[in-house]
Amino acid sequence: MTAQSPKVVVITPVKNEAWILDRFLATTSQFADHIIIADQNSSDGSQEIYKRYPKVILIRNESTEFNEAERQTLLLNTARQLVPEPRILLALDADEILSANVLTSLAWKTALNATPGTVLCFEKLDLYGNTYKCVRSDIQGTFGYVDDGAEHIPKIIHSIRVPEPDYAKRLYLNEIKILHYTYTRLNAQTAKHRLYSVIENTLERSNVFARRLRYFSADRYLQQQKLEDSYPEWFQDWEVLGIDMHTIVAQKYYSYDFEVLRYFQKYGVNHFYSENIWDFNWEACRLYAQSIDCEGIPATPIKSPAKFQQQMLSQLTNLYNHARTLYKSP
Repeated sequence: MTAQSPKVVVITPVKNEAWILDRFLATTSQFADHIIIADQNSSDGSQEIYKRYPKVILIRNESTEFNEAERQTLLLNTARQLVPEPRILLALDADEILSANVLTSLAWKTALNATPGTVLCFEKLDLYGNTYKCVRSDIQGTFGYVDDGAEHIPKIIHSIRVPEPDYAKRLYLNEIKILHYTYTRLNAQTAKHRLYSVIENTLERSNVFARRLRYFSADRYLQQQKLEDSYPEWFQDWEVLGIDMHTIVAQKYYSYDFEVLRYFQKYGVNHFYSENIWDFNWEACRLYAQSIDCEGIPATPIKSPAKFQQQMLSQLTNLYNHARTLYKSP
């Protein structure tokens, strides 16, 4: 008797990702049996895009808060309820697309035959500025799990996405890459960093200097990295299917910016004066959000902190970083 092939279940949280959804769903539909989307109150037309893809199972994440643990638990529980074993859980964000060679890769065939309790690891590379250049880390992270029902222990922010029990075997899928599109829109990634800084402030999970070092302009990211050419084979088989892999549409303001405005409304602008987010014109953003009837934003003008205050914080952050570097030195 032939063993039953596992169902590939992609689990994806979405909040206002219409800019990339067609590309993500068109490619993912080629190798996944089911794509479970937990949509968190999207208002950018995402709902209409889902309807074009039969493999999408849409569930609602009604929360108004940022909570990776909550949404991962929702996605994982839904996958286990709807899709019987054997199954492979593959946790991808909407801006993460598997390279086109997944369709022919021996590594993928190996993954499909892996024993339950196996963690699937991929190299995630950042497409930078456009799709023709990238930054590679050569680090293979956990994105998939050949499910055996193991408990998942997530965190509110920066959480591992799938179960990773101590006994799990690790399978490194070297041939297949995760193409991360977020850095193709540098201003959007900078906006995301501002939001993460604000979120971590409210969660009190790090000190202000650590946040100022961690979350910076996406333009500075390249100063620490090496830029390489992308490989055509990462895209070719998708393009043969008629999928547009290269068009990038940028915006002036993003949903991340509007989320920060909502945090300003909830906690007060002064609460975030120490964050490294004030090289951005929040008042202009507020006025734009107001013009499109964005809900939950401040009704009064936003005043930036004094420049000397920001300069002092920058100097203290540099001292903090220097002291941390000395502490880590052998």
